[in-house]
Amino acid sequence: MPRSSYDLKATKTASKSVLHSQVANVLREKIYKREWVPGQRIPSENTLVKSYGISRGTVRKALGALIEEGLLKSIHGSGTFVEDHAISHPAGEKPISFAKSLNKQGKQFVTLVQNKQLLDATPEVASQLHISVGDSVMFLRRIRLVENEPIMCQEGYYPLRECPGIDRADFTVESAFDVVQTCSGRKVKTSRMRYVARVAGDEHGAYLDVDAAAPVLLLEQTILLDDDTPVEWSYTWFKAGQEIVGIATQEQ
Repeated sequence: MPRSSYDLKATKTASKSVLHSQVANVLREKIYKREWVPGQRIPSENTLVKSYGISRGTVRKALGALIEEGLLKSIHGSGTFVEDHAISHPAGEKPISFAKSLNKQGKQFVTLVQNKQLLDATPEVASQLHISVGDSVMFLRRIRLVENEPIMCQEGYYPLRECPGIDRADFTVESAFDVVQTCSGRKVKTSRMRYVARVAGDEHGAYLDVDAAAPVLLLEQTILLDDDTPVEWSYTWFKAGQEIVGIATQEQ
């Protein structure tokens, strides 16, 4: 019979970096197999140290890795809990307004504008927004925080030709969807979306307060007005621990 994956005491000779990864694997499987369920407080660091015969530092590194993956969350003064993935976002052809999504879930959030500037459209931006190279666009980078933790980084380009005055909006209190509709005088209709798994990298890891190698979900989205005019081309970087929820119906 192969040795159990939980037999960590037999691996004491492993390097510290390998050992904390092994511990993380063991704890991850407890979550995947639902031995630990969403919202449950997991054993304390002291208990894990005694159970597996390992150092506190190794336990902390393992827990830290699972927190970055979005499987666990640490609450100061209360302990470490299995993440309940309470934050979700809709999927489908309907454009996603993350501000409205968070509001519907009763999540209090803060929006930080990290960068807002007017630029000349590059060939790539011009192609995505169906404008000419060199046309004026606004670049906007926002960080959204829930419970003082960054959960997403949104970066978008908006054509001033279609949205005059958009650069004067206060995006700390107004959603981009609302501002776009107000400035353009038209309704947002549809979007083209593409999801891809990535690691955060140095820059976006810093924005999301995670390690550069931490997993993230990246959404590329092109927003179209009711006359099919592109009005936003954006990337949203999701910190681990969120989910995209949709409904699929098979055609008869």
